[in-house]
Amino acid sequence: MFLDISDDQDALLTTVSAVLARAKSRLVLGSGKASFDLELDADLDKNGVLDAASYPEFGVSTAALIVHEVCRSASITEVGASAVIRPLICSDAPRPLAVLTGDPGQAVRFLPVARAVLVLSEAGASWFPVSPDDIEVVDSYFAYPMGRIHDPERCLARSRSVADPMLARRLAQLAVAAEISGVLQGGLDAVVEHVTDRRQFGRPLGTFQSIQHRLAACASKIAAAKWLAFKAGSGSATHADAVTALAYAQTVVDPIVYDLHQFLGAMGLTLEHPLYRWTYRAKLLKSEFGGASRSNRELADLAW
Repeated sequence: MFLDISDDQDALLTTVSAVLARAKSRLVLGSGKASFDLELDADLDKNGVLDAASYPEFGVSTAALIVHEVCRSASITEVGASAVIRPLICSDAPRPLAVLTGDPGQAVRFLPVARAVLVLSEAGASWFPVSPDDIEVVDSYFAYPMGRIHDPERCLARSRSVADPMLARRLAQLAVAAEISGVLQGGLDAVVEHVTDRRQFGRPLGTFQSIQHRLAACASKIAAAKWLAFKAGSGSATHADAVTALAYAQTVVDPIVYDLHQFLGAMGLTLEHPLYRWTYRAKLLKSEFGGASRSNRELADLAW
């Protein structure tokens, strides 16, 4: 496929950019741990961008680009499952949507704000509605709101099966790949701004060739992750394309996060600088579906 953005896609992404600009104007950084942005969540929902995957002129590839752009923001909101999975798998499920892929008792991102949970397991895929009474909030430094289900058996008893479990898994993997590319791009943007403004030895840090080379390498890896996710959302894509995008994105998390924190020094380890809003998310996303090694093994099984 050609990695070209159509006029319709460009117009929709412009709408997303306007929504994110409003969220950025409200954001107060350096005020402690990240929190879920309810206003951004409502704004995305109101503008209809989360339903793009269900329209033929947009499709899943456009949803992947939307996820990338939203996750690039310092604001935290649930977009991966809502934009990529929900329109095609469980459109009647209320959102925000949390995704459970392992032990039903494990901590899951977005669960404290979720109104429904999608469950992906060896037995298939299903979803069930949740209320605050079903959820126990878990304290975490992953920049996501985290929680676990009080009584998994009771919640699973009211679950509703989805028609295509394999498609649900494929879309969930694609969504995580797009989220990773977005949060890494957001972290890179913040570091580039820092090395442009920060001066050492009488010149901006960003003018040093060694820094430029390593940041360029990061940018190349992030671009590859973004376009692999875009390709995996095309109409001709296979499950192997989604797993390829996920495995690659998970593989590049550690070296990119290492470089981003290197160029911020001690400042990158504080809550005063927003870098953690992207790198902490990336650290959790890289473990989804068993991490890069599990994704690569799944890809090998699909290929051979």
